[in-house]
Amino acid sequence: MEKCVYCGRELPEKPLKAKVRTRSFDVCCEDCRARTEAYVQKDKRFKTAMYLLIFLGGLGFLGSAFFGGSGPLYMLAAYIGQLIAGLAFLLLPYPVISFESFHAVSIRGVTRLSRIIGALLSVSAVVLMALTLRGA
Repeated sequence: MEKCVYCGRELPEKPLKAKVRTRSFDVCCEDCRARTEAYVQKDKRFKTAMYLLIFLGGLGFLGSAFFGGSGPLYMLAAYIGQLIAGLAFLLLPYPVISFESFHAVSIRGVTRLSRIIGALLSVSAVVLMALTLRGA
């Protein structure tokens, strides 16, 4: 049973094709075709920005680890970095995944999972920052 790469539903007898760079993937309807092609265009356009934001988030962790000191605010840079990385996943849900993987997990599923991870990272970073600032 083949599934639509966008929504994950079972494909009809005559599936439509979504063109992805030099390949095409089977989708169940015109809406999924348009959304798949739009996702690929946005992925191509915004993935570098997502990587840079996640890299900046990692720099926050490194800065906190190496230069944070031992005071009550030493973890603040790490939490800011976590917030930046969380916002990157939340706003730019284009994770490191090959388009072939969409046969196992649909684009909609990957986007939903990325946003859940981004929300969890962001909310926990805000809570940790609030607790840190409250205790300082």
